Amino acid sequence: MNGLGSRLREARGNRGWTLERLSEECGLSASFLSQVERGLSTLSIVSLSAICSALDLPMETLFSSSAPLDGSTARVTSADRQLLIQIGDSPVSYRYLTAQLPEAPIQELLIAEFPAACEQRDSTHEGEELGYVLEGALDLHVGGEEYHLSVGDSYRIQASEPHDYRTSKGLGAKVLMAVTQRFIAGPRQSEAGRGLLAPDRSAGEERDGGAD
Repeated sequence: MNGLGSRLREARGNRGWTLERLSEECGLSASFLSQVERGLSTLSIVSLSAICSALDLPMETLFSSSAPLDGSTARVTSADRQLLIQIGDSPVSYRYLTAQLPEAPIQELLIAEFPAACEQRDSTHEGEELGYVLEGALDLHVGGEEYHLSVGDSYRIQASEPHDYRTSKGLGAKVLMAVTQRFIAGPRQSEAGRGLLAPDRSAGEERDGGAD
């Protein structure tokens, strides 16, 4: 962290900023930033992103990664090919399950539990779907290809393309899924829907009083 702290201090100095100015720009306290620059505190990927954004400093020059940040998108990524990122000598590492998702706002995050000997066909919906196998094993069929996913493997697909899931006779699967389509309306959408479907009241009809 000493090397990282000195590089951040140098970048701040090049802009002629005090710690207080950097604090205002990135939203982190000046005391915390001082500890970071002196190598006395570790940084999360969120905090480092905020600092680099404020300093207009390429973040990828300040961490080590297990592979180049080429942004390539693969349909399926095995566990041993997922990008690992380490910031300085921080004990925390980050595993990227897929390339970044600039055009894919996540709407729902859920765990799908597939029993053994299960087959779910033509699971087509809008947007994109990202999956990460937590337990068991899953066969994914999409685009005329078949992929065998084990624990730690991940996938990213265009969900509008028909895809099937299958499990073996002896082993089910738990899959963490992030999807860009909202399947279940929240309370506000539900209320709005009920309002649209409510029967019309005549102009002279008196509404019931009292609390709901």
